[in-house]
Amino acid sequence: MQAGGAARSLGWRAEGVSASTVRRFLLFGAILFVAASLLIAGTMMVPVRAPVLALDERSRYRLVGIGALTIVAVSDGAFFLGLRRLRKRLWSAPAKTRDEAPMQLRDLTYSSPLAVLRPEVVSGKVIAITAVVAIAMDAAAWLIGLPIWAVAAAAIVPWIPLFCVEGIRKYRHYGLYAVFGAITLLQIGHLGEHTVQVTQVFMFDGDLSRAHGVFGQLDFETVHFVWDSIVWIGLGVLLVRFGGTNRWLWLSFAASSLHEIEHLYLFFVYRFDPTFYFDGGLAGIMGSGGLVGSALARPYLHFAYNVLVIVPLVFAFWDQTVRVHREGRSA
Repeated sequence: MQAGGAARSLGWRAEGVSASTVRRFLLFGAILFVAASLLIAGTMMVPVRAPVLALDERSRYRLVGIGALTIVAVSDGAFFLGLRRLRKRLWSAPAKTRDEAPMQLRDLTYSSPLAVLRPEVVSGKVIAITAVVAIAMDAAAWLIGLPIWAVAAAAIVPWIPLFCVEGIRKYRHYGLYAVFGAITLLQIGHLGEHTVQVTQVFMFDGDLSRAHGVFGQLDFETVHFVWDSIVWIGLGVLLVRFGGTNRWLWLSFAASSLHEIEHLYLFFVYRFDPTFYFDGGLAGIMGSGGLVGSALARPYLHFAYNVLVIVPLVFAFWDQTVRVHREGRSA
């Protein structure tokens, strides 16, 4: 009874552990195992070559690290306190479980919720034409020898108007669920960028100066800080709307909070002491040679942060898609 009460205090239904939940956790564990294996292999075989601060220099901005931790902890604490007080109003009508759903919804195949994601405004013909244009632009950019970021941009740019049109339509129909989808899509791309960076670390024998991902021009602390702060705040907003029935979203938000602490510290030293930053302060708090330090060099560490944020986020988005499909109304 106490466990059920604790679950209800967060707005969750007290349910037994279903087979699908077990499979989900096993999949999550498998992904973490693969990511950890990659990082361990990289740390052992391809150590990152980057400036390293002397031991007596690493703690120069200890108070900044404590301040970053305090800011995020206080912000999260205030958010959770407010959420706890508002939970009855926000989550008074949680989505139906499979057993409570009408009979016609219990027989849905696993792919049925994809109907929610199908284009509603853009026709199949326009999608096909856009695909041809994107491939042609990408090939042209590659043939004339443009840099890798321009080649990637050539393939992406033609799709932006379509996503904007569909995004507006989804928002009008589904509200914050459309924002949920946009954040998830952008974060998948963000993890792809970190994956490319780790791959470049392997390719260039640990030379960090040559490992900046596809869009290397954006690989500096101001962009990282703004991006991850927006994600952190955005996930908090999604929790207000969907947190009562979406457990994976809480896990993603927790990982995003840890990531935000790191970038608050990094942005401060980058902005106010660039010499310290470029001499090794770019390792941050938990990076190898950083304020606290770990075995993981910066590119490996931030790849790990993003896996911990994005994998639960994808699970959370899929669960919300299933609920939207079952409800058959705006979310």
